Amino acid sequence: MADAIVADLASGLVCKLVSLATQEVIQAWNLHEDLEALRERLESIDALLSDAYTKEPTMSAVQSWFNKLEAVARVADVFMDELAYEVTRQKVENHRKVRDFFVPSKNRILYRFKVARKIKSIHTSFDKYFKLAVDLGLQPVAHLGSVVQHREIHKTPPFEDESKIVGRDNDIAYLVQSLCKNHEEDLPVIAIVGMGGQGKTTLARMVYNRDVVINMFPKRMWVTVSDDFDFIKILNEMVVSLTSVHSVLENTEGLIKGLQKNLKGEKFLLVLDDVWIEKSEEWDNLMNSLIGVCGTKGSSILVTTRNQEVVDALRCSLSFRVKN
Repeated sequence: MADAIVADLASGLVCKLVSLATQEVIQAWNLHEDLEALRERLESIDALLSDAYTKEPTMSAVQSWFNKLEAVARVADVFMDELAYEVTRQKVENHRKVRDFFVPSKNRILYRFKVARKIKSIHTSFDKYFKLAVDLGLQPVAHLGSVVQHREIHKTPPFEDESKIVGRDNDIAYLVQSLCKNHEEDLPVIAIVGMGGQGKTTLARMVYNRDVVINMFPKRMWVTVSDDFDFIKILNEMVVSLTSVHSVLENTEGLIKGLQKNLKGEKFLLVLDDVWIEKSEEWDNLMNSLIGVCGTKGSSILVTTRNQEVVDALRCSLSFRVKN
């Protein structure tokens, strides 16, 4: 249900914001006050969720509010993960006595400006939906706990384990090169394989955020799949990743047209994190849809998975096994 999903996202975001605001790197960049203000806005929205939950079944406007809020929360969640990753990476490089290795000194001011602007944009979006909630007559109540207390909440840790970053330079370089080189296939698939806790997602995130990858793929999308591999859901999540607008289309043709419109024929990188699938039918449906979306050769898919069976089902061009 949208209400429980939003509650999970809001709770996780608050935890991430609290952790981020205390980091020395964030304070040195003068971003801690912006993050604190964003946290306060999130908590004020969280206080409205219980009232919204009671009204959702009977008010279509509240249902729409939940859906739009979820889309913004997902965008914010991905951005906070990326920011947390950059902070951790900075800490690792500082520990190595190589300051700002991943963010060149000439780009540091621009990078901080972009982060500050993104935080402001997210804050503005949450302000908009807080005011809309007030217009809908929602009232703040006790902190939302009862709505989601029976659900197992899975949250991404606010910061990546630094031990999973150190010593991965060669792995990153290999995967970046593999993604960026020319492929004979229309849409090559590269898999990162490893047991739980070995740092597959961390490694994928490091590759995803490398400057050469950002420059090579003008459009990038990150979708967490987990145990529910539904190609329609994945296509919708791709739309959300590109537009920050909630998408619940069920028509494949409409989704493909929407993706084509937003991709504008540019090369894209799609990361599918934590894939669990052994039957290839759903995968074939997704691939057929994506091949219809591709406007130019050079786009790629990067997946993370625990199982070799998934690699076989996806017929990956290359698989990379993470080692401790």
